[in-house]
Amino acid sequence: MIDYFQLNQKLKSASVALSAAELHGFLSGLICGGLDDQSWQPLLYQFTNDNHAYPTDLLKEVTEIYTKINHTLSDIDGFNFELLLPDEEADIFAQADALCEWANHFLLGLGLVQTQLDHEKGEIGEAIDDLHDICQLGYDDQDDPEELAEALEEIIEYVRTIATLFYTHFRPFETAKPTIH
Repeated sequence: MIDYFQLNQKLKSASVALSAAELHGFLSGLICGGLDDQSWQPLLYQFTNDNHAYPTDLLKEVTEIYTKINHTLSDIDGFNFELLLPDEEADIFAQADALCEWANHFLLGLGLVQTQLDHEKGEIGEAIDDLHDICQLGYDDQDDPEELAEALEEIIEYVRTIATLFYTHFRPFETAKPTIH
């Protein structure tokens, strides 16, 4: 997958006012919400770029990201879905901010596809509430960076699990057709 900072630069160069984390969260939310057709592109343009199409080169990369997200989420047993966030080399506070951005845009994408999220109960309802809390994640500049890094790692793992949960909950399962011999 493309590097977080490279994608940020490409978005900025294309005058798309979105971070790589926001873009990845939005696309992940659409997919986890059950969107399985090409309507993701008009939604992407409408909600991230004032209804303007992305430049061709950028759209090609975004399409590859969309495909990769879909592929990794569909491999439930592999659990290799990753959030696109700044790597461990980045400032821990920048990582925390990016996680909040990712969660916020994930909920946006999810809500566009699943318009009745506020009616969800049980495990799904709790996960939605948790994501809302993650969007409000706060820290103090005086916080111990090591403790924050540990907490952030746990939260990221939990968010990965939530994404997989939503994917399996909202995606229509394809029924296996019998093989005719």
